[in-house]
Amino acid sequence: MMDALKRVFAVILGLCTVAVAGHYILSPLYTDSARAALALGYYLDILMAVSLLIALAYQGQSRRAANAAAGGADGGLSREKLAANALFYVTLLVALWFFRNWFDLLTANPPGSQSVATQMVWDLIDGLLPILLGITAIRLWRDSNAAGRL
Repeated sequence: MMDALKRVFAVILGLCTVAVAGHYILSPLYTDSARAALALGYYLDILMAVSLLIALAYQGQSRRAANAAAGGADGGLSREKLAANALFYVTLLVALWFFRNWFDLLTANPPGSQSVATQMVWDLIDGLLPILLGITAIRLWRDSNAAGRL
């Protein structure tokens, strides 16, 4: 049952990866219709929020497991421990940026009016998120398949 749930989460993260990357790359083509871009962004932001929460939950679990395998938080450094901790904390940083900007976007008056600095942070988020979610989706998928073979 848990393997099937991991696969479902991996697919959700994979879809979000493709959607955010596609939107980020293609958005200059449809910025003339700001209303359509805002509508698409609204639904994409919901998918991004759910995906970030899934990724953080899985990465937090992976981080705890890697720390425990290396002898606790103060134990030696291994490749797995370094990768798990780095991925968790970078995703946590992107999640903080995302949720702060998303709440700012939802409360902006008029809708879609954000500062240039906030728009630049959105570019960072939209560039980093597909990478982080893609890596997490692959790890989730492999983890669900590895557990099923044992």
